[in-house]
Amino acid sequence: MSGRAYTVILTALIFSEAMVFGAIAETDRKEIDRLFEKAGILALPNNTPPVEIVLPDPDGRVVRISEFRGKIVLLNFWASWCFPCIIEMPAMEKLHKRFKHRNFVMVAINLQESAEQVKQFLKDHKLTFMTLLDSKGIVGTEFGIRSIPTTFILDKEGRLIGKALGPRKWDGKEATELFEYLIDETLKQVSRLKK
Repeated sequence: MSGRAYTVILTALIFSEAMVFGAIAETDRKEIDRLFEKAGILALPNNTPPVEIVLPDPDGRVVRISEFRGKIVLLNFWASWCFPCIIEMPAMEKLHKRFKHRNFVMVAINLQESAEQVKQFLKDHKLTFMTLLDSKGIVGTEFGIRSIPTTFILDKEGRLIGKALGPRKWDGKEATELFEYLIDETLKQVSRLKK
């Protein structure tokens, strides 16, 4: 086979695969939008650059959000004095326990409270998901947080794809279906391409 014929065939294969992948991405986007709407979460266009946050946990260990690339991240801004935050925390804990061994991580960012306050709150409420400290409120300001709880969902590349203002029933059917779909989305795409 000549080099030119090989180039034409290779180009055709790449183009057809891109067309299939584009159609799948469009189908998936519609399904994601539908699931976000059912869960009462605003779907965001995922054309933003990946998010990077660097904050300490209550024990002083520095955590980078980029450590979680390849996972769906639920990023929740909260404070211990916020009653709606307290109301949604048990549901967040249930969601965390359900998906923590899959491609999912929950990160709660506490706004402007001390490590001791946060540790005591987590202990009192038996919360085990990751919590980081935004002690000066810098990250909250960068994210435009005006009320809490505010929650963002990051895709596996670390881009913002969803936003929820106010508390949610994170362990409810709608949220569970959403996270099931988001966590399995990449595997579904690869599987469909192989067929």
